[in-house]
Amino acid sequence: MRNISYLCVLALLVAVPSRAMEPERRDAVVVAGRVWDGFAFKDMFLPSQMSTLHLMGGSDSAITFVETREYYWPLSRQVYVDFDGKRDELGGELRITRNGRLVATVLPASYATVFPKGAVNGDARLLWGDDAAAAFDTYEEEERSFARRYEEASKRRSDYERKLVQTGAARMQGQTAPVIQPPEPLPEPNLRLVTKPVPAYRIALGPGEYDMMLYEAGKPVVDTARHLQVLDLSQRATLVGEVVPEERWTRPIPSNTDSQRIFVRPGSTFYLTLFDADRFDESEYIPVVSPQSDAVVGRQTFVRRKPSEVTAVETRFGPDEREVALSRLKVEQTSGAGFGYRVRAVRNAEKEDITAFAITVPPVGQHARGHVTSGVDGDRTFNREIVVVQPRRDGLALGLALLPFLGWLGFRITRRQGSRSVD
Repeated sequence: MRNISYLCVLALLVAVPSRAMEPERRDAVVVAGRVWDGFAFKDMFLPSQMSTLHLMGGSDSAITFVETREYYWPLSRQVYVDFDGKRDELGGELRITRNGRLVATVLPASYATVFPKGAVNGDARLLWGDDAAAAFDTYEEEERSFARRYEEASKRRSDYERKLVQTGAARMQGQTAPVIQPPEPLPEPNLRLVTKPVPAYRIALGPGEYDMMLYEAGKPVVDTARHLQVLDLSQRATLVGEVVPEERWTRPIPSNTDSQRIFVRPGSTFYLTLFDADRFDESEYIPVVSPQSDAVVGRQTFVRRKPSEVTAVETRFGPDEREVALSRLKVEQTSGAGFGYRVRAVRNAEKEDITAFAITVPPVGQHARGHVTSGVDGDRTFNREIVVVQPRRDGLALGLALLPFLGWLGFRITRRQGSRSVD
């Protein structure tokens, strides 16, 4: 009996902290939407206690005002919403003002997101109204057609494999069997994706500061007032790189600015990949894609958009100048007890592991400095200094390390000899 009592008390002690960890949920109005980040569309929501919505110019964004349950989770220091438990989208007309002057009145409309190359490959766009409905209907018909063609092709392939087995069995028994022609290959799926149309407010404004609020029947809707800041996206494009060491090819080293030098060993080979990117102040970009994250004012962030179209770079070590072409490379693990990697050019029908510029560094003692450039003018230029770190001279390093001690020892000996001479 006493053991049962102990177990009950223990269960109660465990249950009390668990209940205390349960966050308090409250009804609130948040802003949810699919916003443009300068290259692709990202889903986000703005908690009710954050008064400013940050967007980027250059493309429209879709937002909604949603009444839901909101709660704060102290472990992550983030506000979360329970859209599954409650999601009531508010209607009405959205009035957008600038300096007290009405600049736009927006009514909700259905929109769909079109991903021509798949959801993870960028280049998406928003379609609105009838265009969204028509694109989604076409997409569904294409998907149904693909499913039918794939099913038919699968049946033909199954029949072909069954006939191959029958033909092989007949030939093993000495019978004459016809030649079976292979069927057409299975149809390739289309990466194109179109989302189902849903209602939202279309925001397509130039850079600047705005205020917005929902109105229904001419009256403002409570808790829907927000400040709106639209960021100018022009003159932010730049070219950045990643340095891939041969012995550590899975951990590339970012190289975002001209002041970042590339340190290499003599006689080694490193691999350089270039990317088109946009340069932002953290306080501009982070509030757009992750409103609750902390951003440092004045610290730059470089957002990689896609691999660069540059196909050759120029390298210079002393008077030796070379043009290095973009290469498709395969990475292999070295055999034997040593753990390492070997990078080589791809062979026929192989899929590359990395696509990069393979830059070979001169041997020991030839050059201490080098340079690599993309040869593109303006902000889209990649220029980096290469520092060749020569091998350490152990004897010289030991001598320099002992130099302070030898100086002190010499001083002590000289002082002691001077003391004896006086005596």
